[in-house]
Amino acid sequence: MARFSFGRHGLSGFAAAFLILLPTIAAAQLPCAARDEIVGEITQRFKEVPEATGVTPQGMLLEVFVSETRSWTILITTSQGLACIAAVGENWEREFRKPGVGF
Repeated sequence: MARFSFGRHGLSGFAAAFLILLPTIAAAQLPCAARDEIVGEITQRFKEVPEATGVTPQGMLLEVFVSETRSWTILITTSQGLACIAAVGENWEREFRKPGVGF
């Protein structure tokens, strides 16, 4: 499987690109439901737990869920509680930063 690197600002760049494409993606029928329903399915069926979270400039919650088997799901939730699965994949890897480097 190909490995992608988003660089220093990768996740924020990905989020920005996702938000720009959200209307187009929404037309493509992303799996969306109440956040509690999707999180329940992610945690029970795939054994994924929250790995990272952030809030977009538009006030949406971006969450990354990861399992011990390294499967992952990116979930975007609106302020009204509607959540959509933005992406899923395998082979999640954590990056460990040296003190004083990065954020």
